[in-house]
Order: sequence, then structure tokens, then C-alpha cells
Amino acid sequence: MNEVKRYVNLAFVIAAMVMFWFFMKFSELVLSLVQVNDLRLMGEHVTISTVIGGVVAVIVAFLMWRSPKIYEGSLNVAREMKKVTWPTKPETVYAMKVVVATSIIVALILFGFDFVAKQVTELILGIR
Repeated sequence: MNEVKRYVNLAFVIAAMVMFWFFMKFSELVLSLVQVNDLRLMGEHVTISTVIGGVVAVIVAFLMWRSPKIYEGSLNVAREMKKVTWPTKPETVYAMKVVVATSIIVALILFGFDFVAKQVTELILGIR
């Protein structure tokens, strides 16, 4: 049970990092649209949009983590994922070969239909 919670909490941290990037870029866009300079606060990489993105991401991630509905839903997904029987490498390779072979066969059949239809159309229209 603790292992599942650990994975869910890690997923929330990763989601916060993704949200940080998104909100940072969104803040940059909004600041540029309203023609406000994105001032550098500390060093080269810490700007107003970076701070805004970080604060918003932390708040949203914390609210999602503290929401019983979202957290329990995430735990249920993690529990179900632990029950999944994942294919082995040989099974995956075999399935990939079947998909590739089937795709090639279907492509050849469609090529044949297209070629025949083109020949018949040219014959009917007298293009040759």
C-alpha cells in the first residue's frame, strides 16, 4: 500500500514540474501580449514568469494532492496498474512483427487496388 502511495505522490511531483513549465511559458506569453517586460529577478534564468509559473504550479499541485476525490482516484488507478500483467520482451517483439507484417500486406493490397483502378480509369477515359 505504501509503495502505491509513493508512486502516486511521485506522479504529483512530476505533474507539478510539467505544470511549472506550462505555466511559466503561459506567463511569458501573457506578459509579451500585454507588452510587459519579463524582468530578471535573480541571475539569468529567474524571471517574473518563472516565479509566476512556479507559484501557480505549486498551488495547483497542492490543491490536487489535497483533494480527496483526485487523490483517491489516483490511488485506485495505481492499484489497478499493479494488477496488470505486462507482456514480456519476446511477446512484445512478436506482436510488433505481426503488426509490421500485417501493415505491409494491407499496404500491398491497397496498392494493388489503386493500381487496377487507375488502369481501368485510364482505359475507360482513353488517356493512354
